[in-house]
Amino acid sequence: MLENINIEGSFLKILLLNYSDTGGGAAVAAVRLLAALRQRGVDADLGVVEKNTSQPSIICLKKDNLLKKILRRWRAYLLRFAFRTTNPILHSENKQTLLDIERINNSDYDLVHLHWVNYNALAIEDMAKIKKPLVWTLHDHWVFAGAEHYANIWENDERFMVGYTRANQPPTTKGLDICRWTWERKKKSWAKVKIDFIAPSNYEQNLFAQSALFKGGDNPSAVIPNIVPEDIFKPLAKFALRQKYGIPQDKKVIGFGALDISCEKSVKGGHLLLEALRKIPEPQDFHLVIFGRVDASFSRAVAMPLFSAGWVDKQNVLAELYNLCDVFVCPSVLENLPNVCLEALFCGVPVAAFATGGIPDIVEHRRTGYLARPFAAEDLAQGIAYCSAQAPRLSENSLLKAGQDFNNRAVLEKHISFYENVLKCRPGA
Repeated sequence: MLENINIEGSFLKILLLNYSDTGGGAAVAAVRLLAALRQRGVDADLGVVEKNTSQPSIICLKKDNLLKKILRRWRAYLLRFAFRTTNPILHSENKQTLLDIERINNSDYDLVHLHWVNYNALAIEDMAKIKKPLVWTLHDHWVFAGAEHYANIWENDERFMVGYTRANQPPTTKGLDICRWTWERKKKSWAKVKIDFIAPSNYEQNLFAQSALFKGGDNPSAVIPNIVPEDIFKPLAKFALRQKYGIPQDKKVIGFGALDISCEKSVKGGHLLLEALRKIPEPQDFHLVIFGRVDASFSRAVAMPLFSAGWVDKQNVLAELYNLCDVFVCPSVLENLPNVCLEALFCGVPVAAFATGGIPDIVEHRRTGYLARPFAAEDLAQGIAYCSAQAPRLSENSLLKAGQDFNNRAVLEKHISFYENVLKCRPGA
């Protein structure tokens, strides 16, 4: 292990904060950054509300009581009836704080790096109570939007860019305007809070810069992608793996994975994948491999041989599943910088996806994969066929791009340089 990073005569000590150490892309990104920092010699810990692993560098900082629990349950119950929207994305009001701010302030950490702090991990009004320099990674739109974690793409909702008013409340949102109320609380509470932001993708950076909440403000930001463990996610012996998992050697294998997979309309696009699979020419030549919590109706709707690995929490198993595939499909209608696309890239598996969100940062059309027109299932089907036919060339290009644009050492050094600049610009740092 290398020596600890020295900042102006003192050792750099970092506290990452996330709601949990498992489940969801932000938790994965935070845990991977923690491991990379510690391997680099940086004294870093991850503070969470919900700890599910036994890693000693992951600390449970939950501070809860009976009154808070009762209030949370009542608020959730009331909001279920007071607020109705067609946007299926998670909404967070963050009215309580479950993280122990006093313990954080009394610690010797030099800097606090926020990740996904919803589910009441940190109340909007309590952000200013943290007396440490703050860095925040934008894992979705919530920081610069209202209560929604992504804007309602199906209704072309751009309130986060113009501000939330009574006049621009979507007609399909009924009852209390939780999004406007949450946005107004952010505007009031964060006006004098100094935060430096990291955007994993150019897409997220651009939206942040255009948002009504932060446009023209004094909040520096930089694009730094997430860490991918390149010692795990790498090309493996495809023939042997297909024997291990019972996948036919003569089939073109399509991969897909998400936290939850169903036929319902969702941001992860399972419904669009099903539509695309029905349009693939010669479907008898293909085999589908999926991982995640799969609804039975989705499995029944797949019109080709299917291998479902279920929920997978071991990274080495995920790497094996990617390496079974000739093409990995990301049918999401909105993404920041999806881990599944990055992981596939490092395994040398071309990705077929819609040209949306931060996906074009990873997928170069007809060079490392295929970018279909949003959200044309027929074009996505063409992309799947194209990638499977051109897999050797696209695979080679994918590995080159992974090394050039997402090199772990370079990504880690960008994080460390960002921390250094934050501390140098803060009084007393």
